[in-house]
Amino acid sequence: MEVQDTIVSTIQKDCPGDGFLLEEGPEDEPLDVGAERLWIVDPICGSLNFAHGIPFFAISIARRVAGNLHVGVVYDPMRDEMFSASIGQPAYLNSTPITVPATAQGPEFWEQSWVGTDLPYDGPRRKDALRVFDLHAKEVLSITIMGSPALGLCYVACGRLNIYWNLDAKPWDVAGAGMILQSAGGLLTDPEGGSWIYSTGGYVAGNPSLHQWALRALKYVAQHPDPV
Repeated sequence: MEVQDTIVSTIQKDCPGDGFLLEEGPEDEPLDVGAERLWIVDPICGSLNFAHGIPFFAISIARRVAGNLHVGVVYDPMRDEMFSASIGQPAYLNSTPITVPATAQGPEFWEQSWVGTDLPYDGPRRKDALRVFDLHAKEVLSITIMGSPALGLCYVACGRLNIYWNLDAKPWDVAGAGMILQSAGGLLTDPEGGSWIYSTGGYVAGNPSLHQWALRALKYVAQHPDPV
């Protein structure tokens, strides 16, 4: 809560009328999510990594104005890496512009691909995610559990990952990084290929060619429920 309180108080000094959608806080706390200007904050995206001493987590902040994302920032304090983007501008890693590398579609490219994901903790979505994980693992070079959706998306934006998908992420996990990914030329959708803005928890990110490949496994699992 200390990190979140610091972020919120700093923003409120310059933007006193803005609303906030926050990852941490009392469940009954009123949130002005319909505000004309809304800040979406995850103070520690990768909190389990942080709690276990695994140095892979980030601070994620996005600003939505009149329903559209205008700014996205993801900061990795362990590597001093700042991913950022603003509407109509390139995405950056620190001061260097970043773009999603172009990759042709075809088995020879899937086999060389590095995929990132995070698994739901339990329930039907976890079972579905494990099935998708198994399908992807048979076709790619490596598939890695990241522990931080924000960094997973940013790693696609700068070319460290080819694909990142998640079936149970929250808006504060992806808002800032989603802005960065799209500014870097990446494609981000829900598991059906529709708008990620209205997703109920599922997200798929990649370059346009590999994104379509990744969607196939998610759609197959959704259309063929596990009989067990």
